[in-house]
Amino acid sequence: MRGIPPEVSLPGAAEDIVRMQGAHGRAGLTGADRARLAGWHESAAAGGSGAEQEIIRLLTRPFSRREQIPEYYRYTSLHVYDWFLAPYADEPVAAGISGLHATLADLAAREGARADLVSGAAPYLPERLARLRELIEQVDAVVIAPEGPVRGAGSTGRAGHDDVLRRRLSVLTRCTAFPQSDDDNEHLFLRAVHSCELAFYLARWTACRAITAIAADDPTAAAFRIGQVAEFAQLLNGIFHVLKTLSPQQFMNFREATGAASAVQSLNFHLMELALFGYDPRKSEVFCGIRHLRMLNDPPYRDHWPLREAVTASGRPELRTAFDAVERSMLTWRGRHYGFGRLYLPRQLKGSGGTEGAGYLKRFVNKDSCLPGTPGPVDEAMFKFALQ
Repeated sequence: MRGIPPEVSLPGAAEDIVRMQGAHGRAGLTGADRARLAGWHESAAAGGSGAEQEIIRLLTRPFSRREQIPEYYRYTSLHVYDWFLAPYADEPVAAGISGLHATLADLAAREGARADLVSGAAPYLPERLARLRELIEQVDAVVIAPEGPVRGAGSTGRAGHDDVLRRRLSVLTRCTAFPQSDDDNEHLFLRAVHSCELAFYLARWTACRAITAIAADDPTAAAFRIGQVAEFAQLLNGIFHVLKTLSPQQFMNFREATGAASAVQSLNFHLMELALFGYDPRKSEVFCGIRHLRMLNDPPYRDHWPLREAVTASGRPELRTAFDAVERSMLTWRGRHYGFGRLYLPRQLKGSGGTEGAGYLKRFVNKDSCLPGTPGPVDEAMFKFALQ
């Protein structure tokens, strides 16, 4: 599959750690295995800044005994995506698209290998692969800059002659490919979550840049950024289109292994919605009930001036038209998310984060309750990849 960085050899004990976590799924690790992984993490954290220590820290953070890491973040290893994006914090779109392409290409290669191996035993795989190819093409078509390279394909192509980027992409995919179960279909779910997290973050980052441009009376820059937001919103729909090749039974086969790792706990998700539409008072109780989300009930988040209000305040019809495309795509995505919950979570089951499952999603399909916020500079925290 084009776009997969060549697999790098990881230094020292890192290869052993990859094999240990990947053998039968993380849920199959014994208590002794987990203690060993935690010990590796503690040693690497105290061992300096060498390449081996850095990668071992990335591989073993989910087993840390010293950090209070929510289950969602232990499950998804989003700290590796944060590590990958960190050098590009000032302009993360091209890097984010490269990471998204690599994540999906890695999944497509894995699913393609399964299709070759099992032949007619998994009739859903050809359709899944076809949808994955369409999604990767959609990623490659995203406009990343007003001037060259202007599309995601150009950014992805950079990895062919940039040794540092190629290595970082390989580390990214290798250090995040650890589902809980040994069910092959869980790889699709996990990679869909990773892909959504990147899209959440990039939609938020570009929305905040659009707000800044509107405040600076730069409608050209604002229109460009709003167009990017719309593309990331469309990517969310494309990701769900691929995810729906997973049957409800396939989902239930591994759901229990994921435990309390619910995307309701995602900071990037809630911050994206806040950046686009503003603080939603109906979420106050949800935020209070999840420790790392409580801060979203307070300034600067509660007072954030969202893109929807900034566009209205600009009085520019072209920006209103551009944002309408964002709203349509996000409404479609929220509807599909709710539909997924209804189909894949039987009524008697709660969502994996302890919410009422599909009922929780239905409550927030409509965004009319969001507060308008206060015009002013966008807080720096809104531009950062968010995790715990």
